[in-house]
Amino acid sequence: MKTELRFFAKPLLLTAALSLAFVALHEGWLGAFTEKELLHALFLYHWGIAWPAFVAIGVVYTALGGPRQVLAFSSGYLLGGWQGALVSTLITGLGALLTMVVARYAAGDWLRRQYPRRVEALRQLMAEDTWKWVCILRLLPVGSNLATNIVAGLSGLDLRPIVVGSLLGYLPQMLLFAYAGSGLALHNSAHLWISLATLAASTALGVYLYRHGFRQRLERLRGEAQAQ
Repeated sequence: MKTELRFFAKPLLLTAALSLAFVALHEGWLGAFTEKELLHALFLYHWGIAWPAFVAIGVVYTALGGPRQVLAFSSGYLLGGWQGALVSTLITGLGALLTMVVARYAAGDWLRRQYPRRVEALRQLMAEDTWKWVCILRLLPVGSNLATNIVAGLSGLDLRPIVVGSLLGYLPQMLLFAYAGSGLALHNSAHLWISLATLAASTALGVYLYRHGFRQRLERLRGEAQAQ
């Protein structure tokens, strides 16, 4: 019961934040976003520096465990809803891949000695249908993205399905925050409604997947571990 309640904590906080954004938008609390024009001018006239810097900083930021929601919001603010979601998802995927590669090839032995149980548990979880289980892990609003990346790198599994599953799992939440950023930048309440709808859909999907497969697989793995 406690685990399932944790699924609703973040969605409720996000709903409250988006509701506050609606009120601020309609009441005019936010004023004019003059910095938006400055940022667009920077990326338009100095794109040769601005865009590579944005991508590089975003990759390192997410690789170090920075909240990907901030990147999605910023991308939506600069690029628009779906464009920002796609760009931020790809950048976050590159950041995750960077973390996995470093964990596997630069600090693998030391990290495996530090977290042997976590590495083995995740390896067993993802051994079959890897991309699907990684996608579910990314969809569920619990756990640490950085920790998942590190353990995935240490698991010894093929990184390609892990990256594919990560990109698919990241996308719903990136759409949510990118449309929130776009809605605030454009003073467009329709984009905020899209963000709320995405929040509801991704939360429902995460809870459904947890109850229909993920929880049962975790319980089976725990039972096998206790029997050994």
